[in-house]
Amino acid sequence: MRVESLKYFLEIAQAGSFSLAARHLYVSQQGLSKSIQALERELGTTLFKRAGKRVCLTEAGRDLVSLAEDCIESQKRLTEGMRKHSPEGGSTKTVRLAAMPFVASGMFSFMKDQLEAYELRNVILVEKNFPDIVENIVQAHENSETLAMVVVPDSALDALRENPAIVFVPLFNSSIMLMGTKKLISPKRQRFFIDEIVSLPIAYYSEPVLDTVLGDTFTGRSFQNIIMHASNIELMNEYVQTGQAVTFSDSFSAFTIGNEQNDLLFVPIEGAATFSVGFAYAAERPLEERSAAYVKRFKNCIDTVCKSYLTRHPLSS
Repeated sequence: MRVESLKYFLEIAQAGSFSLAARHLYVSQQGLSKSIQALERELGTTLFKRAGKRVCLTEAGRDLVSLAEDCIESQKRLTEGMRKHSPEGGSTKTVRLAAMPFVASGMFSFMKDQLEAYELRNVILVEKNFPDIVENIVQAHENSETLAMVVVPDSALDALRENPAIVFVPLFNSSIMLMGTKKLISPKRQRFFIDEIVSLPIAYYSEPVLDTVLGDTFTGRSFQNIIMHASNIELMNEYVQTGQAVTFSDSFSAFTIGNEQNDLLFVPIEGAATFSVGFAYAAERPLEERSAAYVKRFKNCIDTVCKSYLTRHPLSS
């Protein structure tokens, strides 16, 4: 029995919906359904039943909740207890990575399987905003993270590259896209123009870099129907999934999850601003061997797994 299947089970139980759980977990709804079907076959019982548009737990499902929670907690204690005996000497030698929200809450989930295959998810993520990351790098604080993954609007990219205190290793670039369901976006739609979007009902995540990229895209224009602009991603997802609003995604996220999320549509925006994602570290503070190896391995993962994406969206020189 896979502990991951139990985690999926608990997320569905809490969300009351396979589609919402899939969105929260950043996995495909089809893959989530197959995982639960396999779990039900293994346990010899049905765990969920339909209740209108939602699902609810069967009696067996209700009994499994506490057992699943105990199992997951035991697995966590086992992993932590054995980590000190590993050849790498435990978590004290694990790479610490300062990461902006797009990386910490998105990329490490969108590419979960691929990153695990390259042993890239065994990392201590410390979420920070861009100004704090730059300050730590420039001032080279002894107790700060030595390596960061940053999201940089292309309007600010030259300034970062020209900063002699910072080394920037680009991984990929991406452009803003519109995301929604068939209730607001036609599946036949090839692209949207900026003047069309400003009148649509919009719910989008409040994050400084995203706000900057959107500002670069919608220069001189204001959204006329903002449903939500906050950090409550669950509520934003609810608005989008139920067709009450559209939101903003990006071409890289569409590449990693678009084909699996059949209920979501990703449409390019004509003239959309772009941003770059990559590693940053202090020029005067060489990376530790483990961190340097991590950067090399991560770049190899992106270059290999995302080769077709990089062909269509080549890194700017």
